[in-house]
Amino acid sequence: MKKIVSQPAVVPKVTPREARRRDLVLYVEDNDDNWHIAKLRLSDGYELVRAASAREACRLLCTRGAEFSALLMDIELRGSELNGVELVELLRGKRPRASAPDFARELPALAAPILFVTAHGAKYTDEVLLAAGGDKVIAKPVDFGALSLALTHLHLSSAARHRRSP
Repeated sequence: MKKIVSQPAVVPKVTPREARRRDLVLYVEDNDDNWHIAKLRLSDGYELVRAASAREACRLLCTRGAEFSALLMDIELRGSELNGVELVELLRGKRPRASAPDFARELPALAAPILFVTAHGAKYTDEVLLAAGGDKVIAKPVDFGALSLALTHLHLSSAARHRRSP
């Protein structure tokens, strides 16, 4: 009698880098140099999408908001009707929508972690930014090791909260 031995299914190995590659991060940043540096430094672990203004951020969040695993937010957005703090307050429901510009009135609430990436530490303290709805403050010039660690930590914490919620 011939013995039949089944072969185990071949499962492709996924490296941590490939697994995290699925994490889509929206970076609201008006400065081209800051954007290019962040994209270069974070590209191994994250797919970054840029919004150069509050209006563009609102458009992306209205159409793709559920896809983003995190949001990086600059505070000063030159030429925008909203700054980063005001935009985060809208996303977290801490600012009345009626007072927002038309393009921001239909903005969905955002559960994903928000990290302020800013050079305005003297104007806005960490306490003010966290009270506005941010989860973490990263000072410019950016320490990308610390930023990656914060993204990973906040993403894992957020995922754990979602698994526990009904």
